[in-house]
Amino acid sequence: MVKLFIVGDFHGKVSSNLLSKIRREKPDFILSPGDFCGNEKLAKFYFKYLYGKLEEEIPKKIQKQSDVLHRQAFHAGISVIKELKSLKIPILAIHGNWDPTPYPFDLGSDIKESKTESLRKLEDNTFRLADFSLVEEKEFILVCGGSSTYPGIPSFEYFKKELREAENFKEKQELLIRFFKRRREYLRRSRIYKKLFLKAKKIANGRKIIFLTHNCPYKTKLDLVKSKHAHKRVKGKHVGSYLERKMIEQFQPNIVLCGHVHESHGTDKIKKSLIYNIGSSLEGRFKILEI
Repeated sequence: MVKLFIVGDFHGKVSSNLLSKIRREKPDFILSPGDFCGNEKLAKFYFKYLYGKLEEEIPKKIQKQSDVLHRQAFHAGISVIKELKSLKIPILAIHGNWDPTPYPFDLGSDIKESKTESLRKLEDNTFRLADFSLVEEKEFILVCGGSSTYPGIPSFEYFKKELREAENFKEKQELLIRFFKRRREYLRRSRIYKKLFLKAKKIANGRKIIFLTHNCPYKTKLDLVKSKHAHKRVKGKHVGSYLERKMIEQFQPNIVLCGHVHESHGTDKIKKSLIYNIGSSLEGRFKILEI
């Protein structure tokens, strides 16, 4: 039997109570769906001034403030990881949408890693960022996803409304470029996922297949935005990942572990796959599984 302690959506903070809880539980592994970085001030600033806007629409003053807040959020995330590593328990994790990612074009986040801002520099024998890879352990196979967010559907229909609302040719051009980049990345990720799941099925030999990804699958109980403080563009909507749902439907992993939508933490199923939205550690949420 193996004990897994699943926790994520730290957003720059990890409480001493959580660290004490992990020590008491003595898990064999800590699994995390990401969002080590971030803070409440950055989140409020982002949704007020940056959400849904093209880069050229953002005033320089706002962009400078954003850069400062992102640097603060990054260093807070580094501190979270260092505290978790101090427990000396193997950590298998992926990037969340508030973490600077190494992907060529993320499906929901514009926060890219650089030479100075990268969580990967903390990787060692106790901490691994395993995005888009397969981790084989004695008791389970871990298929690791990434930070893709709402909803990641690369269909032209999804962009028609935005194109109609575009004020000028340049804005339409930017939207089309974004669309084709997202479609290319969606197809790339789809190919990677299929290879990983096919390999996992082939080598499982009775072991549980666990899918670790940041966002919840699209249109479940776990991806509905219920918060009254949510941005008007997403309030009351399903904001899960379309690609993640498609992969779950097709390959039916035994367990899916995700986060991202804090208020819809809980459990749901897609066919035979059991899905856990772990919720945010900021609210004291975590999950313990024994396999």
